[in-house]
Amino acid sequence: MAAFIASWNRHDMSTLASLFAEDADFIDIFGNWFKDRASIKEALSLRHATVFKDTRFSEREVSVRFVRPDVAIVHAVIELSGAVDRQGGPVPPGLGVITTVLDKTGQGWRVIALQNTAIAPSQSI
Repeated sequence: MAAFIASWNRHDMSTLASLFAEDADFIDIFGNWFKDRASIKEALSLRHATVFKDTRFSEREVSVRFVRPDVAIVHAVIELSGAVDRQGGPVPPGLGVITTVLDKTGQGWRVIALQNTAIAPSQSI
């Protein structure tokens, strides 16, 4: 998660994409599903050239659960700040939960699945 956040904050989508397996799945905060590393890199590169150009992730909480010694599930609460909407207007900072499944390979840990979900503001029912 530290490498993911650092790559995001540098807006280095080549390094960020290298954290993913070739056949990784990524579901973004908007519900878009990208099904391989190349698609993930392309989508994030386009967004980091526009709406995410000046964004920063801040880690709030991270939990790691090892399913096996070579497979881990990571849940991270993150805050995104600095985003703009499609018209260029500021978007208030928001919290999200990133759920990641990692696989340990000969080249290190690789993301095989990642989903980013916005945390809705508290509402009474």
